[in-house]
Amino acid sequence: MTVRQRIAYKAPHRYFGGFLQWLIDTSGVLANVEQNKEEIVLTIDAKNSNLAHFNTLLNRFLPHSLFLGEITTEQTNEPIVTQRFESFDYPIAPCAKCIESLSDPSSEHYLDERLVCNHYSNPALINYEDCTIFSPHYSPDATLLLTHAAKVRELFNVTTEEINALFSIEKPTLKVTLADRTLQEMSGKKFIKIKAPYNNKSLLASINAKESGMDYLFFHPTQDREAVVVQKNISLITNPYETLELLDEDRIINRFVAIQKEAQFQNAIGCYLSTQGVCFLVANEMATKRVITFAPFSMAKVWERFQSDAKRSTLLANYTQKYPHTIDILRSSIEDDLFEAVAVLLELNPANFEALCDSSYQFRGNGGLKIDTYFDDEGDFDYANFLGSIMSFRLAGAQKHYLAYSIFEALGDMAIGICNQLKTKFTIHHFIMMGNLFGNSVLYSRILSKFQLSNPYFSPAIALDDC
Repeated sequence: MTVRQRIAYKAPHRYFGGFLQWLIDTSGVLANVEQNKEEIVLTIDAKNSNLAHFNTLLNRFLPHSLFLGEITTEQTNEPIVTQRFESFDYPIAPCAKCIESLSDPSSEHYLDERLVCNHYSNPALINYEDCTIFSPHYSPDATLLLTHAAKVRELFNVTTEEINALFSIEKPTLKVTLADRTLQEMSGKKFIKIKAPYNNKSLLASINAKESGMDYLFFHPTQDREAVVVQKNISLITNPYETLELLDEDRIINRFVAIQKEAQFQNAIGCYLSTQGVCFLVANEMATKRVITFAPFSMAKVWERFQSDAKRSTLLANYTQKYPHTIDILRSSIEDDLFEAVAVLLELNPANFEALCDSSYQFRGNGGLKIDTYFDDEGDFDYANFLGSIMSFRLAGAQKHYLAYSIFEALGDMAIGICNQLKTKFTIHHFIMMGNLFGNSVLYSRILSKFQLSNPYFSPAIALDDC
């Protein structure tokens, strides 16, 4: 009897199938692995004498992957035609077999940083260099390396989905809520980016730290695969190891077309929300192009708008009287970063996008304030009105956490409104979401909840941004 398992796999990467092939080779079971665009097919002889050994190795060494989907099993009487499955080298974490070799004093590769994993049917020719320095001392904006995996629920408030992503073979960086009071006091934060050991160097550092009684270290990554987990969704926000086919010279259109191709949408509307800018795209039988692009944010133009309008001038005067230091910072040092300007208005420290996200996560209620996200008479997004709305709510006594939460909800609602207008104009019903603003779970959740009937598409394999 032959058993066939169809494993939904949401990425073209071949390493997961490669791990299965290595397990087949190691156990000696009669089986075959194939991979097509949407799934990996494992066909195995259910009566083979080595099946029990294969299952033992499977449970012990097969890693979890971010891109795994549902597994269906069927029985068939078709003969197994074997063809060895081969993979390429990938910048993934040490597998369970490598971890054993690196941590076992009796192994020839004990503490061998130069060890290259060859357990996913790969050539094992590439050793990915890493110059990262790990420290027991926290420094601003550092990422936490979890050195004691068993302490994950003790140190952080995390969901099962976040734990699965954290310890996947891809080892993405996640932002999570701190549960440990010592860590909160040390970092001055309630939320922090964390990562499990992701290569040989970080694994060896974690082994030494754990033996010394340290459950975590800190570091500043030079390249980082960042992800966000929202409800059941897992999305890569950035992936420096990603190489997209060049389909368009415009990097945003290129990413949009790549995701459209992945999703197999003939026509699509794209929504790109990023710290680098905002635009909306349309792909139809005629062309693929940007149809709306927000003008770059300029603090100098915002001041001009405030000074040329009587109501805004009065608002600015009132705000200056109550928050003079904030206005001094806006006038002297803020130039072209919208989220830095917003963070300054909310008196966040540091004044940046990450701090604004952290502040938004601290609000635990439902329903935000109605922040203005209007367009001016020239058709450009009205940044002065947007900031003025925030200032008005601050003067009215709104808490900064509530305001931060409301800002991301408002951006989500704005995006949904524009997408619906484009849907009507172009008669297109597929929507692709992109951009690193979706690293904010408030915005991501807003899109999922308020736009769910339109089934917005978040790529399961392609990063949402490159910045």
